Amino acid sequence: MPPALNPLLILAASVSVTVLIVALSTLVLAWWRPSYPGWRSWAAGHTLVVLGMLIGTYRPPGLDRTSILLGNALLMIGAALFVGAYYRFARRSVPVALTAGLSASIPVVLGLLHWFTAAHDNITARVLLVSIYLTVCVGALVTLIVQQMRQERHLRGTYALHLWLFGSVFILTVPRSVTLAPGSHPDLTYAFTAPNVLMFTGVLVLSVGGAFAFWLLHDDRRRADMQALQDHLSDLAFRDELTGVLNRRGLEGAYARWRARPDSRVATLVVLDVDRFKDLNDRHGHAAGDAQLAALGGLLNRVAQRDDVAGRTGGDEFTMLLTGEAPDVEAQLSRLTETLGRRSELLSCSVSVGWTTVSPHDTWSDGLSRADEAMYVRKARRANPTIKFTPGVAR
Repeated sequence: MPPALNPLLILAASVSVTVLIVALSTLVLAWWRPSYPGWRSWAAGHTLVVLGMLIGTYRPPGLDRTSILLGNALLMIGAALFVGAYYRFARRSVPVALTAGLSASIPVVLGLLHWFTAAHDNITARVLLVSIYLTVCVGALVTLIVQQMRQERHLRGTYALHLWLFGSVFILTVPRSVTLAPGSHPDLTYAFTAPNVLMFTGVLVLSVGGAFAFWLLHDDRRRADMQALQDHLSDLAFRDELTGVLNRRGLEGAYARWRARPDSRVATLVVLDVDRFKDLNDRHGHAAGDAQLAALGGLLNRVAQRDDVAGRTGGDEFTMLLTGEAPDVEAQLSRLTETLGRRSELLSCSVSVGWTTVSPHDTWSDGLSRADEAMYVRKARRANPTIKFTPGVAR
């Protein structure tokens, strides 16, 4: 009757085949389709770590020393590549002290492992040496990830997934280290025990879960970068570069969105026009005129509340849509006219203002025409609010 197969060997073979397929797939993908900095070094580190864990565990007769040294060498090199990959992905330089320390520690630790294997078979010393090295690597990774969670809030969930993954692998591998570290149970090294099963489960989680988590981190950053690019292009298309407020296209779109909102109600459409702007440019130059327009745009942005709209209709004409309650709108108009009316010895010009109430049923052109008419009536009568505007004192 043939001898029964060791269940642990069956588990080890299954896990080994799985993690090798995953590791080789990530390597091929990383070199065939490079992404953000750190993607290739992460794939290489990921492969070396899982291979090191497997080789260090599989110790055929006569090859114990080779298995221990090769497995731990791959594990340590892979862990160092892991640290470097995360730093590169975070667009940060690896601290010189950390790089030098990890690089110098690898040959030292391997030499000591050889000593504690060949001259003195001391498993406790071997586990302690490798554990110290890996603790430094994990500590650097966790510190970096926590820092990035604070800086990159849009990636916080994915970074948290990485912390959970590292914590899970640590918990799964600790029981075997604790069992074998004292060196009192060598017969349990290849036995089908819970610590051994948990250890191979940890290898599987690190391989499959790690590949998925790092890919997800890259994908989330790609989405964030695409959104940032889209926002930038939207600003170029709908925002006036000089003043920082919306351009005419952006104003019309914002007004259409306000009309389409189910909770929209009566609002106030304000039109502002810089008086004799051509004379200002002729006397003081276009740079001075641009400074006036930029300061006026900044003032409108400060007066506008969250749901309000401020924009430059064209040339020296500006428009605001004030959507708040009547007392809020009155306070905004008061602040606007008072700020524009302040006097100063600095270069200044006068600004005419007119406004009208609009409802969601009013088209953009109808509302703008009424506000424009009100502004020109007040300008012709020289009645308030035709007021003084000085960018140097705008608050």
